[in-house]
Amino acid sequence: MTEQSGYLAAGSQQLHYLKWGSGKCLLLAFHGYGDTSQIFLPVVSHLQQDYTIISIDLPHHGGSNWSEGVKLSLNDLSALIEGLLKVYKVEKVSLLGYSLGGRVCLALISALPTLIDKVILIAPDGLRKDPYYYFFTKNYFGKKFFRNMLLQPGPYFRIMKLLRNIKLVHNSRYKFAMHFMQSTESREFLLRVWPSMSEIMPEPKQVKNVIATHQVSVIIFMGAYDKIITASLATKFSDGLGSVQVHILEKGHRILDHESAQQIAASLL
Repeated sequence: MTEQSGYLAAGSQQLHYLKWGSGKCLLLAFHGYGDTSQIFLPVVSHLQQDYTIISIDLPHHGGSNWSEGVKLSLNDLSALIEGLLKVYKVEKVSLLGYSLGGRVCLALISALPTLIDKVILIAPDGLRKDPYYYFFTKNYFGKKFFRNMLLQPGPYFRIMKLLRNIKLVHNSRYKFAMHFMQSTESREFLLRVWPSMSEIMPEPKQVKNVIATHQVSVIIFMGAYDKIITASLATKFSDGLGSVQVHILEKGHRILDHESAQQIAASLL
């Protein structure tokens, strides 16, 4: 398949993207934390005849040029999408988001409901408000605590281990946290990414109201064994929304693979 790459302006920063396909419909894709735009390759082969797919590297991911301390804003993303609609001469865009990228898509539903055709969410973050993320990125003391925890993690590792041992933290969540905090490099990465994405924080109730008002078509794929973003969050979110479908796959959090790609692509076709 033919692949093109380039950069899109987001305020004063640059987001790298990969482009596939030449279809009349436009699809904008957002990957998860620690991933890159290439994560959607399994889906691309099923869509490239019908869609032009633009997969974006989020701040500090992949090839994006993003300065530390600069936050990605919803206004920047909205302007980016409005610009792409003009470039490709289409009236609406479809969205595809995995994990952190799902949070981006949920925020865009609230901002641009009349410009969105379909939304495909894969194990999306943002289905409920996360008090820990809010505390670590919005609260003055929380931000200081978060920075200190990542720069001097030893005592916090011991606390996390204790909480796991007394079953106040699920073992899968403990492993998830340790995976992204074990090395100096991974902690520094987290220290850059979380603040940069802190403005993209959808309000679930508001998103649900917008979906209901505009009848936005949303399809959510969840993993039955996902302990990080559980399937129950999607079923609760979809309650009362006729335009929202939930599919639960026999997988964990890593849903997006060659096995599930065809089913995910079919939801767009």
